Amino acid sequence: MSRRADGWRSGRPASMHVATVNLRVKDDKRSEALSAIDGFIRRMHAWPGCLTCRLMTDAGDSQLLTLVSEWDSREALDGFISSREFTILQGMRMVLRDDPQVILDEILLRSRMSLGARSR
Repeated sequence: MSRRADGWRSGRPASMHVATVNLRVKDDKRSEALSAIDGFIRRMHAWPGCLTCRLMTDAGDSQLLTLVSEWDSREALDGFISSREFTILQGMRMVLRDDPQVILDEILLRSRMSLGARSR
């Protein structure tokens, strides 16, 4: 499915899908977890339909890592989630304190705002 320049697809606005994965890492396993996550991100980013993925750390909680990926369609996201590649998260249980939490969102409207200096 191709998108038109105005962001509409098939007579309706194009949506973006976001998957957020929260990972609580054991203190002594952080480097192992980051190594596994690096490979996971590379495979995810190469998956058809993945627009971007980011790994973030929580400023107040060094054990919490958050992986945010943006997808051009729900079908692409579902395809990755049901793939063998996604099961890597299950294999990471030995370096995690808790099971990964996955949150799926559909973004229907997105706007950007510049934080540059405004004239008064």
